[in-house]
Amino acid sequence: MTRVIKAAGAAMDGGVGAPMIEVERINSYYGDSHILFDVSMAVHEREVVALLGRNGAGKSTTLKTLAGAVHPRSGTIRFEGAAIEALPSHVIAQRGLQLVPEERRIFGGLSVTENLELAALSAPQPLPLDDIFAIFPRLRERRGSYGRSLSGGEQQMLAIARALIRRPRVILLDEPFEGLAVIIVQNLLEVCRALVAQGQTIVIVEQNVRAALTLAHRTYVLNNGHMVFEGTPEALRAAPDVMDRYLGV
Repeated sequence: MTRVIKAAGAAMDGGVGAPMIEVERINSYYGDSHILFDVSMAVHEREVVALLGRNGAGKSTTLKTLAGAVHPRSGTIRFEGAAIEALPSHVIAQRGLQLVPEERRIFGGLSVTENLELAALSAPQPLPLDDIFAIFPRLRERRGSYGRSLSGGEQQMLAIARALIRRPRVILLDEPFEGLAVIIVQNLLEVCRALVAQGQTIVIVEQNVRAALTLAHRTYVLNNGHMVFEGTPEALRAAPDVMDRYLGV
């Protein structure tokens, strides 16, 4: 059994009151391949939780399992007290968990505005476009441009905006900074901080460890599908053996 390193003072529920998301000993597979092994974690309201690890550690699979794109063969996932591990992904999305996938999956043949309007169609009370454009002024400038003509940073803004327009309770961000220029990463970090200040809850998977640690309130580290560390960013920085062994930093 893999031992989880818990930093001093770190509890598994990580905060005050009941967590929004409680993950208990989930085991997820792709076909016959066992990917996640008894993974447990928790996320509280208005918290940023960073899920870190090397490539292939199981981070993206964890997000997909939370979002219902992958169903665990065992274990439980509770969202605001209700079990969701067996629910279809669209039902989980309707309840307020929005996954922004690594591939972004915007529609290249639709304009920025059309991408947003399409995402809003299934939202009970979508966020007004003006509010989205206030968060991402660049998208207002490019609102008539096709998705395929956007830069990588603009595509990532649009992918996040499509989630935000549905007024999510929790946003699951999968590698949002991958391949982006430093200035764009800084802009997205500022957007995320502003969203959290307004009450948003975020779970982020990110290879850019330093960027993720500047945003997160708590961190988990995965290695080969096993949870190996839980604690604050400060505690992780103070554990060079963990940083070197599991993150290569």
